[in-house]
Amino acid sequence: MRRIFVESLLVLFICFIVAVFAYEWLVYGITTDYEFLLEDYEAMAHQQLLQNIADNQGIEAAKSAMQQFSTQTEQLFTIYHSVAQLPASVATALNQSNPTHIFFDDNRTLWFKLTGYAAFFSYTPDSQSIIRAKVELENNLFLIFLAISFVIFGLINIFLIYRRVRLLEQATIRFAQGDLASRADTSGSSSLGTLNRTFNDMASRIMHLVESNRALTNAVAHEMRTPIFRIQWQAELLKETALNSEQMSTIQEVIADTEEMEQMIDELLHYTKLENSGQRLVMEKFDLSALINRAKHRWQKERRHNIALDIRFNSSKVFVIADKKLLTRALDNVIRNAFKFAKSKVRVVCSEQNNHIEIFIHDDGPGVDKKHKTHIFEPFYVADQARNKGVSGYGLGLSIVQKICEQHRGSITVSDSEELGGALFTLKLPTS
Repeated sequence: MRRIFVESLLVLFICFIVAVFAYEWLVYGITTDYEFLLEDYEAMAHQQLLQNIADNQGIEAAKSAMQQFSTQTEQLFTIYHSVAQLPASVATALNQSNPTHIFFDDNRTLWFKLTGYAAFFSYTPDSQSIIRAKVELENNLFLIFLAISFVIFGLINIFLIYRRVRLLEQATIRFAQGDLASRADTSGSSSLGTLNRTFNDMASRIMHLVESNRALTNAVAHEMRTPIFRIQWQAELLKETALNSEQMSTIQEVIADTEEMEQMIDELLHYTKLENSGQRLVMEKFDLSALINRAKHRWQKERRHNIALDIRFNSSKVFVIADKKLLTRALDNVIRNAFKFAKSKVRVVCSEQNNHIEIFIHDDGPGVDKKHKTHIFEPFYVADQARNKGVSGYGLGLSIVQKICEQHRGSITVSDSEELGGALFTLKLPTS
């Protein structure tokens, strides 16, 4: 948001500078400056008046009138007796081909001559004059106040827009963090046109879709339990009857398939439960190292015989405040995932930092391909579709782990293990 504010202010300043230069170019560059044109007319009238005085009363009377005029108008009056004393540009402008015999240079100094007289005259604005200094100051103050007013006006508008964008951003952040009921304020003092109302419409549709999806998933998973149980029960009854070896093998496959379906439904129900942001966690303080050591025996029974399990701690006791049941489920899922793909070794390292703990799970398997790392925590995502479900799972295990970490204000990431050469999953949890 700060960047938007700074960029808006910079754009406002650039627009002001461009406007000033555009005004200068438009007024003084490609169109007639009527203020200067009026000065030309005034200079011609003044020169004609002096010409009449010189013709009727003599040149000295005209010079006296010039001196009096320059004094009263805060200008410096100068007489040049030959062309050689004039600047080159003035001499060229006041040559015989100029019928008006007047010329304004770049500093708005008026140069003129009277017909029938060899002398040249000039009126130069007296920069030391108090009155002209005050006029210059007023002109500068006008530009300064104009610029300040422009900036203040722009800042107020930018601040109002910034405030409204900030309120909308906060609503979107809350929505992104799982608060599907979060809505933007649509009052006139807080809305950005129809953007807030459009966001609310979008949020309502998304919430409806998410809630419908959750309800459907939950209902389907629950309803599937009954027919699966009936299939298992009937298959078990068939096992007790006289069957040949081929029939018995088929029944065993049916039972194995139903058990696999039941396991998938259990994971699906658990994921749906975790996805409900209203679930309350049973937080307690406990020694994480003791929990991992107790789980170690269960993990060793579940691993393949050729897999070595190595567990390390950077201190004898590592305390954490968490839901023990959910954290155990998260560790089970990650460790079992490591067992599936490891070749010979899985290493668990628990490290305590200042305000959080990190649990590193290394394996020496093939690792996770770069294209899968951004999707591996998505539900039902399976990196290798060619693998059977017994190896790759159903794509819910790591999604469940991510949900558990998020509910504990933690995170899980995947990278490459430099120690074992396979995958490295890192669980990061706050200690308070």
